[in-house]
Amino acid sequence: MAGHERYNINEASKEALTHIPGVDDDTAEAILEFRERRGWIHNLEELEDVEQIEPDEMNELREWLTVASESSGSLEYQGKKEEPDIV
Repeated sequence: MAGHERYNINEASKEALTHIPGVDDDTAEAILEFRERRGWIHNLEELEDVEQIEPDEMNELREWLTVASESSGSLEYQGKKEEPDIV
């Protein structure tokens, strides 16, 4: 296990993201905008679609981010689920 706090990518604030080495305000904002557009992130590799993140930065991000809530260990979506309209 890493010797530092890991942040849930689906819940992390801009301030939390900027604690990650190499993530500045602009990158943190781009991640939040990506999350807002994309919705729930299921896999960290989805962050490769964020323009400000270089491929070599992904290894560092994997050390600091998770998609699971560490308190629950769950990979399940914790927010409100919307049921599809049935026609």
